[in-house]
Amino acid sequence: MTIMRLFAALMVFGACTSHAQESDPSLPSEPIPVFHPLDALTREEIEVAAQILKSAGKTTDKTLFATITLQEPPKDLVRAWQAEAPPLPRTALAILRQDSKTYEARVDISTKMLIDFREQPGVHPIILDENWTRARDAFMADPRFLAALEKRGLKNDGNILCTPNSAGWFPGEDHGGKALLKIPCFSQRDKLHPSLARPIEGLMGVVDSESGEVLQVYDSEIVPLPPAPQGYGTTLPKLKPLSARVGFAVDGLGNLQLTGNVNASWLNWRFHVRPDKRAGIVVSMIQFNDGKAWRDMAYQINLSEIFVPYMDPNPTWAYRTFIDAGEFGLGYLLSSLQASVDCPETAAFIDLTLPNDSGGSYVRERGLCIFERPTGDPAWRHYSASSQIVDGEPQIELVVRHIPTLGNYDYVVDYVFTPQGAMKLRVGATGFDAVKSVAAKDMDAPTAKTDTAYGNLIAPYTVAPFHDHYFNFRIDVDADGTANTLVRDSFELKTAAQLPRKALWAPKSQRYVKEGPLIDDHDSPTGQLIRVVNANTRNGLKQSPSLWLDPGHGDQSILPADDPPQARAQFSANTFWVTRYKPDELWAAGPYPNVNPRDEGLPRYVSNSEDIANQDIVMWYTMGFRHLTKPEDFPILPTYWHEMVMRPAFFFDMDQSFTFNSGYRQQTGQ
Repeated sequence: MTIMRLFAALMVFGACTSHAQESDPSLPSEPIPVFHPLDALTREEIEVAAQILKSAGKTTDKTLFATITLQEPPKDLVRAWQAEAPPLPRTALAILRQDSKTYEARVDISTKMLIDFREQPGVHPIILDENWTRARDAFMADPRFLAALEKRGLKNDGNILCTPNSAGWFPGEDHGGKALLKIPCFSQRDKLHPSLARPIEGLMGVVDSESGEVLQVYDSEIVPLPPAPQGYGTTLPKLKPLSARVGFAVDGLGNLQLTGNVNASWLNWRFHVRPDKRAGIVVSMIQFNDGKAWRDMAYQINLSEIFVPYMDPNPTWAYRTFIDAGEFGLGYLLSSLQASVDCPETAAFIDLTLPNDSGGSYVRERGLCIFERPTGDPAWRHYSASSQIVDGEPQIELVVRHIPTLGNYDYVVDYVFTPQGAMKLRVGATGFDAVKSVAAKDMDAPTAKTDTAYGNLIAPYTVAPFHDHYFNFRIDVDADGTANTLVRDSFELKTAAQLPRKALWAPKSQRYVKEGPLIDDHDSPTGQLIRVVNANTRNGLKQSPSLWLDPGHGDQSILPADDPPQARAQFSANTFWVTRYKPDELWAAGPYPNVNPRDEGLPRYVSNSEDIANQDIVMWYTMGFRHLTKPEDFPILPTYWHEMVMRPAFFFDMDQSFTFNSGYRQQTGQ
């Protein structure tokens, strides 16, 4: 039986230098215990940071906090950190919204001192609860909204659901840089679940979420509500749970439930996991032991951004170009996981502490699960005809899972580790399609061609508009160390040296020396491999170790760069980007994409074309796919999986399957 041990070592972190102000004597003088320098801020640390800002006169009772999160210590210090080493600094980054302005503050948690406080002009943080509620309530009380309902034979009688969305950015619609939300509505008359199955078409509000002013009410076409679809509101019979062996143990779970930070070890792997309000989950310090030493694989991996543009030109749909992490926060929208549905019953379920909008925190119960599972496939096998014996091992893997729910979509985000030293990034899209009401019952209806110009009929009177999904992962890859080089292996035909062969192929390697997007050669039929290589170390055969980034899904956005939604999410135009490591370059669409006309992330990060040869580099991978909607998506969307694999290549001296032994051996005979 294999064992996974989740452990936490108590550490007390000390001071870092700051001269911004004296510490507040009203705050507790004892250091706040933490377990690892990359742990998310604890409840106590969040409260201390908020109190320091208040004591310094930087906040009021009306201040809203987009986040209070860990400002990571310098990478070189974290990489060198050991449990017995001197403590590392604990710094909080706070993003605040007050008086219609956005501010960033850095607070030294250890010394209880404010380091800096500065305005970030003209930007908006993620959407805040108080503003979301204010916008919804203002729109639903507006006389124009009530009149629009009456025209449709509806009343605001408790059976109408209005859900504010991010507004995107379009020329002439920014209303002077206000914190806009656009608000569609739905009928809940049939108490359906999910509750967005019957949209009220042609009706939408545009609201300044900070003042509550209803700036505009769209009231155009009137389309009858579709009938309640079959399947909604019903309880399906539960399948009998599959039996599963308990393949791991959990140590120190009581400590883990306090903060949700995890130091994990499984087979030859070890890594750190923490929650984050924007990213959801951050996996750091990923290492693999080859039997001789711990080898670096990646310093940090997390989902950096999600871009979901819809393809319907109607004004009540065209704005739906969501940048989910930067506009809503993936950690904020994490679901509580259900045993035997989201994760096996044998999983470790971990509560997560996250910052709220008022300078405090809350706990998302069961926001993370970790489990070992057999895949049902052989890790390796070989049948010997002479001995009539099958030698082999069953494949197992470790999964770290969280599921943010963003409106109608649930995204199952997995970080998967295999015994062979491979890492998988997996996203499963489920939930249900966003739908609009139309006049066509079926494709023989007179309006069917018009109604389905930008979406497919998936039920009577119901169209699901076409849309894209782009998941960008920030991969701070450290292939056997931080000094890495990016290589593209393409394949070329060569004339055979002798008959009977006329041609053979061989790889041709190209080094990248400057930051930028990796432009695919779509006309080439030969394919390519992308590897991050460490030319400074060698395996036993004197080859340079590398990690091969093998994308399973890499559709790129085909929207033109000057289309307003695409201008905000230029990262989606390329499957891979590469940048030189900088601690403040964290988000593919920039730190503040909400109501922002441009992508201030990757295009800005690579604008100075820094040297990346034999440097500490970061890979950015966009897992993209186009959703051509269909009736089989409705009324529920079966989980649609996408993945990318990071495989060791020339990293080890042999297959790492042989470094573990489950005792499995099967013999067959005739």
